Amino acid sequence: MKLTVLGSGSSGNCTWLGTSRTSLLIDLGFGPRSLARRMKQAGLENAPVDAILLTHGHADHVKGVACFAERHQVPVFMNIGTREEVPELASLDRWEEFQPGVPFTIGDLTVEPFTVSHDSAQPVGFRFQGEGIRGALATDLGEISMPVANRLQQCDWLVLESNHDEDLLKLGPYPWNLKQRVLSRLGHLSNSEVGRFLSNGFDGQARHLLLAHLSQQNNDPLIALRCARQALLRRALSLFEQCQVHLTHQGKPSIVLNL
Repeated sequence: MKLTVLGSGSSGNCTWLGTSRTSLLIDLGFGPRSLARRMKQAGLENAPVDAILLTHGHADHVKGVACFAERHQVPVFMNIGTREEVPELASLDRWEEFQPGVPFTIGDLTVEPFTVSHDSAQPVGFRFQGEGIRGALATDLGEISMPVANRLQQCDWLVLESNHDEDLLKLGPYPWNLKQRVLSRLGHLSNSEVGRFLSNGFDGQARHLLLAHLSQQNNDPLIALRCARQALLRRALSLFEQCQVHLTHQGKPSIVLNL
C-alpha cells in the first residue's frame, strides 16, 4: 500500500491511496492541471484512479470532482447529504452511496466511513484496510469524539487534521464569528486537541502520522509538528521513536509512504 496527501488546506484537498490492484482519490479540491502536476511530483503520473471518495461537500474538497469523474468515467462514492449539498454532484452518472458504519469494498480495499463533527451535510472520515495494512483519515472535524477515537485505533497510518494554533487563531485576522466557527465542535481540530489525543486516546500502533489541513493564517508547521511530537514523547520515548510525524502541504504532495 502507498499513500500521499497531494494537497491539504483551505485552497484544496486530495489524498491518493493505492495498492497493487486499486487506486483511490479521497476528495479532489483542485483542478485537472494541478492534480496532474501533483501526481507527477509524487511519482504517480501513470497511476490509474479507480474511484473518488468524498468526506463532505465543502468546495475545497469537491470542486475538481465533477470534471475529473466525467472526463475519466470514474465512480464517485459519497453519502446522500454530500450529493444534495453540491449541485454539480447531483448530475453525475456514476456514483455510489455509502452509509456511516457500513463497510464496502473497492477492488482489494475495504472502506469504512465514520461520522465526524463538522458544519457540512453528513461529514465523514474513512478507515481503510488492504494488503494487510490498516489506516484512517479524519480531516475537517471539530472534535475527536469517542466513536472517532475508536476508528483511529489499530491503524498502521493516520491522516489527522491539525488545523490551527489556538493563540494564533485568537490573535489573527479572522472576524470573531469565523474564529468561533473554527473553534467550535463543528469546526476544525487544533494542534492542542491533536496533542491531547496523542497523549491519552492514541493506542500507539500507527507508525506514520500525517498532520493535515494546516491553516496558513492560524498555524505554523513547526508548532504543529512540535506539539504532536511532544505529546508522543510525554507518553513514552518508545512511542516517540516508533511513530513518525509528517507534515502535509497546501501546494505540493507530502511524503509518499510505502507501507
